[in-house]
Amino acid sequence: MRGILLERLHAIPAARRMLEDAGYGERCTYRAGDFSDVPPGGDVYILSRVLHDWDDERCREVLRHCSRAMPAHADLLIVERVLPGDGSASLATAWDLHMMCNVGGRERRADHYARLLDDAQLTLVGRSPLPLDGSVLHARREVSPV
Repeated sequence: MRGILLERLHAIPAARRMLEDAGYGERCTYRAGDFSDVPPGGDVYILSRVLHDWDDERCREVLRHCSRAMPAHADLLIVERVLPGDGSASLATAWDLHMMCNVGGRERRADHYARLLDDAQLTLVGRSPLPLDGSVLHARREVSPV
């Protein structure tokens, strides 16, 4: 497996060191850029703890850039804490407050992510739990009927 790490220029040296120290450096291509520079043609795209930093409109923009870059067969994996739909206690609730107060972002419920994805012509097709109330949300491009 090989990958492209899209990151801001100032973060690439640290990312390169970490991946090389872990033995994966030669399997990664490093590309300086932002969300408008999403490389096309990948099989899997990963946004890990990215969307919670932003308001809904910026999330839609990020997701649209991903959607445009993704071939029809590609998957988008989104790693975030997801607020429980039933209002039960969750670590995500504390993070929601933290994100709103410090960066203007927020944690969201799965149905909220589904709406943001839909606005970018992506469909939420699954969700898998992670430790510490995290989740991997699995999305795919909507395919127009022939």
